[in-house]
Amino acid sequence: MTIVTRYVGSLKVRGLPARAEEVKVAYLSTYPPRECGVATFCEDLIHATGAGGAFAEPVVIAMEGGARYHRYSRPVIHVVDDRNENDYQTAAEFINDSPVDVVSIQHEFGIYGGVEGRGMYRFLGAIAKPVVTNLHTVLPQPDQMTRDMVRALAEKSERVMVMNPIASQILRRDYGVALKKLAFINHGAPPPSIERREALKQRLGIAGRKVMCTFGLVGSGKGLEYAIRALPPVLRRHPELVYLIVGQTHPGALRDGVDDYRASLTRVTQELGIEDNVQFVNRYLTKDEIISYLAASDIYITPYINPHQICSGTLAYAVAAGRAIISTAYLHARFLLGGERGLLVDFASAESIAEAALRVLDAPQLQAELESRTRAYGQRLLWAEVGGRYRNLLRQVFNQRPKLERRVSATRTVVVPAPPSVVGSVAQ
Repeated sequence: MTIVTRYVGSLKVRGLPARAEEVKVAYLSTYPPRECGVATFCEDLIHATGAGGAFAEPVVIAMEGGARYHRYSRPVIHVVDDRNENDYQTAAEFINDSPVDVVSIQHEFGIYGGVEGRGMYRFLGAIAKPVVTNLHTVLPQPDQMTRDMVRALAEKSERVMVMNPIASQILRRDYGVALKKLAFINHGAPPPSIERREALKQRLGIAGRKVMCTFGLVGSGKGLEYAIRALPPVLRRHPELVYLIVGQTHPGALRDGVDDYRASLTRVTQELGIEDNVQFVNRYLTKDEIISYLAASDIYITPYINPHQICSGTLAYAVAAGRAIISTAYLHARFLLGGERGLLVDFASAESIAEAALRVLDAPQLQAELESRTRAYGQRLLWAEVGGRYRNLLRQVFNQRPKLERRVSATRTVVVPAPPSVVGSVAQ
């Protein structure tokens, strides 16, 4: 199926009012209803930066690819097929001819054709508006293609955003990115639930139980099998514990619709005889549901197996929710859980996870202390705080533009394609 990259019809869109503080941003990213962590991040970022009408109405250039296509409405006004190099060129020209002031690229290799990223090179070569790039993945000691892509993004960008200061160190050391280009802002997260934990457990059908939880798209890199294998020694002392694995399988982990990884997790629970202590909530959750599951949890765990994972949105959510957290020591966990805000465990080690879980469950005071520390630190992760910092940075880039260029972009009228009623089928 050929993806639609120009919508049927047209719509007159007036430029910005002549107010110096207003900025019109175009986001190049995945976007809901596509089920993707970057899509959710971009949607939250748009809402946070636009709070109170601080910015002009943004636009989104949505990335598509693979076998699934989605319906979009505003702010999505243009779609790019990640496999079609010409689409990237068209998108850049589309932005250049619009009243957009700043382009925000939400970069993750998997949504721009991989590390080679030929289409992204086309986009960077054609775009004429100031660019701010948010790097969702920063790999240490990269191969040449990865290094070349990140350097190309950095060279084109006025600012390179990272969500972990360790990423800044890697970019300077391994990619040669200039310090003056780098900016750090935490991954945002919603405010925690104000509903009592026991009331939420009652509502979720797990009243009277201790709860360990993981949420997010499920895939083999999550290391969930190690958390499951950690349960038998924990259950001998705490038979009331239930481990909730919340979230559907990542679309990229399905082979012809077959969910091999989830099936393997189910087999492990059966082999260990702990089916009643592991519950799978196999669907894509709303933010309100995620917040509720987090608030119901006594322990939040990310047993991920990639030590170089530079950012985890689920971990940021759990810190903002003020949970007691157990995690393997990947890069974002090392940063967010520093200062004794959580318990770090060995990679691929059920024994290490079991020991940490027992430390928390055996000592309610330790759980309370961990929750207090994450809750206090989590204030700086809330989208109200994070959105304000992004607004300041985007406005700073906007204010660096020549005044004449700004006046021109604020007064012209352009024609942009209207949103479609349908682009393929809705993702479920």
